[in-house]
Amino acid sequence: MNILGRHPEPPPWLYNLLARGPLARRIYRRLVADLAPGLPPGARVLDVGTGPGYLLGYLAQERQDVQLWGLDLDYRMVRLARRKKHPPGPIPEWVVGDALALPFGDAVFDRVVASFSLHIWPDPQGGLKELRRLLKPGGRAWIYEMKRETGARALRAFSREEGLPFPLVYLSFKSASWGHSLGARDLTAALGQAGEGNWRLDTVHHLFWRGELAKRS
Repeated sequence: MNILGRHPEPPPWLYNLLARGPLARRIYRRLVADLAPGLPPGARVLDVGTGPGYLLGYLAQERQDVQLWGLDLDYRMVRLARRKKHPPGPIPEWVVGDALALPFGDAVFDRVVASFSLHIWPDPQGGLKELRRLLKPGGRAWIYEMKRETGARALRAFSREEGLPFPLVYLSFKSASWGHSLGARDLTAALGQAGEGNWRLDTVHHLFWRGELAKRS
């Protein structure tokens, strides 16, 4: 059973529209600012639950030396990703697949990312174990989710840093996080069961969790 239970997800066309909006673009770029600097040269990166592929598009602009794969369960999302015009840089390989049974061998990626998708997986612990299985020695899986405990102070800090009106940030976050945000207890339980002692949970960019699973070198 998934962490939050049953709840509606937007259809692919609407998700794509939201993902290319100004606030979503800023969030994706913040995630890329986390990811890009620490990747080894020529890193192999997999984005699980890639949707229409915007995160990898921004990452390709920052790190033109990396190899990219994007996977989504919905073939319509993958079709949108393939049709998107991509900037100069590495072109991702788009794959239809299930986070609970990833179609890759063991120890093949330097970094695996899952942004805002863990909360809808039917078996989050099983999915996290799959992410960890794919990591090379020394690799890391980073799982981003909206932070349920986010309060007005954190939302104001984000709005100041981004130069956005606080009411816009507040309303956007509250509407997006309804039924889609996770609390610390949810994530620590899932990470603890999947991480074999090599995991951590941090707050990033005021509004989000970044859960990490590591593979020992």
